Parts: sequence; C-alpha cells; structure tokens
Amino acid sequence: MTANKVTTPEEAVADIPDGAVIALGGVHSHNSPMALVNALIRRGVRDLELIPTPSAGAPVDMLIAAGCVRRLHVSYVGLEFLGLAPNYRRAAENQTIDIVEGDEAYIVYGFRAGASRLPFLPLPPLYEGTDLPKVNPAIRTTTDPYTGRTVTTVPALRADYGLFHAQVTDQKGNAQIFGQRRFEDVMAKACDHVVISSDEILDEYAPAPDPRLVSIPGAIVDRVAHAPFGAYPLSSPGHYGYDRDRLVEYRDLAAQDRTKEYLETFVHSVADHQEHLEKIGTRRLLALRQTFR
Repeated sequence: MTANKVTTPEEAVADIPDGAVIALGGVHSHNSPMALVNALIRRGVRDLELIPTPSAGAPVDMLIAAGCVRRLHVSYVGLEFLGLAPNYRRAAENQTIDIVEGDEAYIVYGFRAGASRLPFLPLPPLYEGTDLPKVNPAIRTTTDPYTGRTVTTVPALRADYGLFHAQVTDQKGNAQIFGQRRFEDVMAKACDHVVISSDEILDEYAPAPDPRLVSIPGAIVDRVAHAPFGAYPLSSPGHYGYDRDRLVEYRDLAAQDRTKEYLETFVHSVADHQEHLEKIGTRRLLALRQTFR
C-alpha cells in the first residue's frame, strides 16, 4: 500500500534549502499555493530561483518582498485587476534580483522540454519580430537537420521543487485542480520533487478520484499539505473566491514599499497555517465560500 503523503504546509516545505530552484503553480489570482509560500517566507529561505507560470501574481511579489528570491524567470508578474506587482517592478528597476526575461512560449516549451528530459525544443517562427533573444541569450537558433532552415530554440527548464495548489487530493497524492488549469501537470513532471497544498484530503475509504479528473498523478507527488483555504487571499475555484479587500490592502502597502507590514501581520506573527486561518477569522473565510458541486 502506498504510504500516506499527507502532512502540514510547514512540514511540506521544511527541507527546501536556500538556493533551490522552485516551479510555482497558479495563474493570476487563482490556484496559487499560498500556504506553502507563507511557510517558506516564515522560514526565511533565501536565494531561490523561481520559475512561475507565465501569468504569475501575488506569491512571486511577496517572495521578492520577503528577500527570498535571487533569480526569476518571468513572462508576467502582476496583480491582475489591481495592476502591476509593485515589489517585482521595484526589484526589476533597481536590479536587486536577476531577471531572466521570457514569454509564455519560453516557459511553456521550456517546461515541456524539461518534463521530457530533452535539452531544448525548437519553436515556430515566433521571435523574428521581437527583441527577446537580445535580452535572453538562452533563446538561440540552430539548423533544422531535415529542412536546413534556421529555427529558434528554448532550453529545458527543470526545478528542484514544484509547489502547486489543488482543491481535492487523496492520501496518495492524486491531485484534482479545478478552474482555469494552466499546465501544472507538465510543470510537475519537470520537477525533482512535487509538493501539493490541498483544500480537501479524501478519506482513505472514499472512492478513488476519477482518473480523468486527476491533474497531477500521485506517482510523482512527494508530499501533500492539508491546507484548507490554502490559496487565500487568492481563489480556489469551486471552493472560495479571492478576498478583494485583502488584495487591495496588499497592493496599497506594496505600492508604498511597506510590504513588510503585511508580512508581519499575516505571515510572521503566526506560527503556522492554522494560526493564519484563526487570524483571518471564520466569518471572513466563510463569506468567500463557493461551490459548483
């Protein structure tokens, strides 16, 4: 029988070292593993290399503000309807972190190559009209051995750890991600270790998940953190929406370079995810609940 992989958010990321390469799931204001991100910030991890999805948001901005990030592969980092991500923009302008400029194709095809254990992937003619290859020397050209034409290539992207959020996961790690899925399954296959935060954990006697609904198979998952409201203040589709007022509060503080006040209140002042939920309060959390089941 497969061992029970369920643990806490704090224990799930306890062995991630300084300097690790992290693939980070979530798109815009949805499905980000905030409980795991908070646990990393609380631990004071440093010098991380982040490779988020092409539409990264608040988790990346928070990790930068907390001083956890050394290098970032970026297509976009923003707060969606609240504008650009202030800490990311500040770091880019002041050159306080190393930024690898990319686009959606660079990240998607890079992870596909990494998941397939290929050194690179050739692309359709996407970059002839852009300056991206000038600022990212990893985007190169080679000769197509079949046609003799010049093709553009992107290198494989792989991570030491992949952090993802799911709505429902069983004890073996089979994760179901609802809402707008990006390509977490591909990202996970490009990681040496996979950690899932999950709003719900299926009881061992519950029916097994429908394989057609499993986004990341348990065979490649190392740990599952039971984290109700584990994406808060962002949304977990089908379970709860995002907390707009809290996100506005974050944006306003970040814009004034006062993110440390937010982190002190909601991350450092609590010992773990359970205390974090207690601080937010039951009434506020329940007001965000939604369901399609």
